[in-house]
Amino acid sequence: MSATSLAVLLSCLVSTAYFKRQLLPVAGPESVMHITSLQAIPEKNQQILRLIKRKGASFAPTYESAVCTEFLIKVIVPFTPLSKSEMNAIRILTKEPLSTLIEKDAPVIKGVQTALEKSGKGIRIDIVENVKPGDFVQFWNSWFGYPWGHCGVVVSLVPHKSITMYSSHPNTNGFGKQTFLWPEKTYFVRLN
Repeated sequence: MSATSLAVLLSCLVSTAYFKRQLLPVAGPESVMHITSLQAIPEKNQQILRLIKRKGASFAPTYESAVCTEFLIKVIVPFTPLSKSEMNAIRILTKEPLSTLIEKDAPVIKGVQTALEKSGKGIRIDIVENVKPGDFVQFWNSWFGYPWGHCGVVVSLVPHKSITMYSSHPNTNGFGKQTFLWPEKTYFVRLN
C-alpha cells in the first residue's frame, strides 16, 4: 500500500467518528432544494439519479469494496468513459500534504470537479443555489486539525446548512443516502 493510499485510508478511518457527529437525519421536504418539477432537473441528472436508484447498492455493496471515489467513478462511466488520469483525479492521488492543498484550494483536492471540468466532460458550479439533484460534489472538513473529505451525488441541499447525497460511506457500509452539516469546502460539478 502506497503512502498516499495509507494517508487516504487513515483520513477515512479518523473521519468516521467525526462523520457520526456531523450526520443529520435525512432532511424533510420543507428544508430541501425548491425544485418545482422534475423538468427543473437537467435530463442527464435525472438519468444519473435513476441509475443510482437501480444500481447504487451493486456499485458499492460494502465500503471496503468501493469507497466514495470508486462509487462516483462507477456512476460516471455509464455516461462517459473516463481515462486513467481522470479516474486518478477523482481519487485525489497526491503525495503532498492534504491540509496544505486544501488550504490553497489546489485543483487536486477538488477531485471529481477537476477531473470532469479539465476534460470538458463537466461544468463547474460555483454558485451553490445553482446546484441540482444529480450533480457531483467533493467536500472537505477538518477534525482536530486533520483533513477529511467525502464525495457523492447531490440529492438535495439547504445552502450553507446541510447537504444530502448518495455515496459510499463507512456508516452505511457502502451505498447509502446521508445528510451532512454544510462542509467547510465544497466543489460541485455537473456532467455534460
